Amino acid sequence: MFHEIRQRRNPPKTPRLFGMGNLPDGDADLRKLADVCGQSSSRIYMGNAARESTARLEASDYDVVHFAAHGVFDDVHPMYSHLALNRAVDDPLEDGMLEAREMMNMNLKASVVVLSACETARGRPGGGEGLIGMMWALFIAGSPTTVASQWKVDSASTMDLMIRFHQKLRAALSGSTPLQSKARALQSAALSVMRKPEHRHPFYWAGFVMVGNGF
Repeated sequence: MFHEIRQRRNPPKTPRLFGMGNLPDGDADLRKLADVCGQSSSRIYMGNAARESTARLEASDYDVVHFAAHGVFDDVHPMYSHLALNRAVDDPLEDGMLEAREMMNMNLKASVVVLSACETARGRPGGGEGLIGMMWALFIAGSPTTVASQWKVDSASTMDLMIRFHQKLRAALSGSTPLQSKARALQSAALSVMRKPEHRHPFYWAGFVMVGNGF
C-alpha cells in the first residue's frame, strides 16, 4: 500500500477545492474556506445543493475535497457507512447517502479528502471499522490522504482548525512553502488552536487525524 501511495500523481501548482456541507451552521464555514482557497478555484455546495449525485459526479475534478457532513458509521457492514448529504427529488435511485461502497467508484484525483464533521452521534458507536471502511474506500477511489475526526467535535474550534489547516495545506500543495507537508499543515493548525486558552484541552484540537500519505 505504501508503494501505491508513493506512486500517486504530484499535486498541481494551483490546488482547487470542492466543498460540500449539510450542517445547520455550515454555510458560513464553507464560504470562509472558499475565501482561503480562492473563490475562482473553489466550488462549494451547501444545504439543499449538497446532493449525493453532485458529489459523485463533480468531486473527481478537484485537488482538495472537503465534506462538512455527518458521518454515519456501520461497524457491522463498514462499506455501508456513509456521509449524510441531500437527495435530488427527481432521482428515485438516489437516497442522499454517500456510502463507502459508492466512494470507491468516484475516481478521485484529490491529494486530500477532509471529513470535517464525521462523528458517531447519528450512528451506533462501535469499534471504528465503519470509519476505517470509509477511509479505505477513499484511498481506493484515488485519494492518498484522508483527514477525519475521532469523536464528536466542537463546531467553533473545528472551524478555526480547518481554516488554518487549509491555509497551510494550500501553501504545501502549491509548493510556495517547500518544507511544508500535509501532515505538518494539520499539526500547525492544531498547535494554533491549542494556544487559545479556551481551546487548550485536547478535546478541541486533537480530534482530527490524518491517514495515508502525509507528505
